[in-house]
Amino acid sequence: MNTIYTIIITIVVFMIIILIHEFGHFIAAKSVGVLVHEFSIGFGPAIYKKKRAETQYTVRLLPIGGFVNLEGEDEKSNDPRALNKKPIWARLIVMAAGAAFNLILGFIIYLCISTAVPQMSTLTVDGINTEIANPPAAGILQQGDEIAAINGKRLWYYKDLYIIMSTEVNGSPVNLTIKRNGAVKDVTITPIQYNNRYIFGTIMKSEKMNLINAFKYAVGETFFVIRWVFYSLMMLFSGKVAVTDMSGPVGAGTIIGTAAKEGWPDLLNIFALLSVNIGIFNLIPFPALDGGRIFFLFIEFIRRKPLPPEKEGVIHFAGLVLLMILMVVITSSDIYKLFMPKG
Repeated sequence: MNTIYTIIITIVVFMIIILIHEFGHFIAAKSVGVLVHEFSIGFGPAIYKKKRAETQYTVRLLPIGGFVNLEGEDEKSNDPRALNKKPIWARLIVMAAGAAFNLILGFIIYLCISTAVPQMSTLTVDGINTEIANPPAAGILQQGDEIAAINGKRLWYYKDLYIIMSTEVNGSPVNLTIKRNGAVKDVTITPIQYNNRYIFGTIMKSEKMNLINAFKYAVGETFFVIRWVFYSLMMLFSGKVAVTDMSGPVGAGTIIGTAAKEGWPDLLNIFALLSVNIGIFNLIPFPALDGGRIFFLFIEFIRRKPLPPEKEGVIHFAGLVLLMILMVVITSSDIYKLFMPKG
């Protein structure tokens, strides 16, 4: 029963995320006057059809996402309402709207989560952790100091501190830019390793969650995930992490199932994280992704004329094939991890 429950929850989560993504394309297309032939929920054979005005709304058998069929999206069309006949700025809005709606969904979910979060951490020092022997911050940082940057990298949200501390800081001295009593100053601290991570030995101040902090929390969490996705992609492209370390639908389903058992705040947190992840991933300038189509728009802007649709279509098809191969590799890795002996 737990497996069935996990599968259902995973399908629902991905279904909503993908539908919101496609709904973004749909609304944007309508707003700039593009002819929308179909808005479909799911793939495969149609089990329900309803045509309103010029658009057919369809529910299909396989509940694994959806799509929007736009006039002139992948083929040449002389229809004045075709996507390929619209100016570059209009097509850019249509292509970027799916990812934008995913980010908005993530933000809204984080707003909902804030109702279950009594306090929000900050970048302000509340004191020194005296339970740690010889904390590095002792005598250097004091209560009320706000950590603004580490080694010149600006901190915007308290989790930015954790990103840098877990990925870029070792036992070497680091430069902290702090704000103290209205003045900005630089101090140097050598972090120590404690419980397998590097720390300064500070206790950070928390603030009670209210309407303003809830908004800050939702914005902070959304942009934290965006920065983490970009950092992860840099790690992948630089070879510091392997493709098999990534997670696909099976791996995500396992995480969703675990979060669902912990309670709705954990499930919503994974929901928001996946929505933002999918939104940012779609903006990668790779063929077949929205980012790839946006990249071709920039090429068209520079060349002052579009690439032949048939050539661009071949490139996008090749990109789709590569993405499908990547998904097979990642899914196979997920299944192996799922059934391999632990330990």
